[in-house]
Amino acid sequence: MQHRFPLQEPQQRRARRPRTDSTGRASWRKSVPLEQVPGYLSVKEAAHLMGLSNRTVYGLVATGKLQASRIGSVIVVEEESVHRYQRRAPGRLRTRIPPWHMPPEKNLPFLTCITVRLRPGQGARLVEKLLEIRAAGKHLLPGTVARYIVRSRDCPDEVQIILVWRAAVMPPDEVREAALAALRNDLAEIVAWETARSTESQVIIHA
Repeated sequence: MQHRFPLQEPQQRRARRPRTDSTGRASWRKSVPLEQVPGYLSVKEAAHLMGLSNRTVYGLVATGKLQASRIGSVIVVEEESVHRYQRRAPGRLRTRIPPWHMPPEKNLPFLTCITVRLRPGQGARLVEKLLEIRAAGKHLLPGTVARYIVRSRDCPDEVQIILVWRAAVMPPDEVREAALAALRNDLAEIVAWETARSTESQVIIHA
């Protein structure tokens, strides 16, 4: 039966003679643990690094967009291929510059902008924590139509949280505050909330 993927066998496998199981078939899973194959990642590891699902990584391997090999029944992805891969932005490329719009009076957008400083040495941990929040589907902040957490280029120790709310779906103040308090609590070890500055704004025009 042909492999589903057009895969190359890694050199590590060719260099060692495989063990055989009770059926006489090669059993590479036992003879070459994945962590001992340099330059290769498991599908799960590749998916974590790329911020994708395991299924998407398998799809990229199948279409040749990621280079991979097979060790027995296990697919391993070339680490260099993972680092080279650049995801294309989802959706169609925008070719027309959008015009300015006036928001409807009954559904005005509002912005909350929170600027806060990172605690010393917490830059990498911030990224890890945000990926965990994304994967768990946490802190969706009911009433928001867009959410951004960005790091300043001019001041790398400064983080901005930008939230866009719509009047038609805006929850009561106590619900908003409870949701923001949960986010603050989750990031308390990473950002210094005592340095936070917050502004509330109403959008006049937008694109």
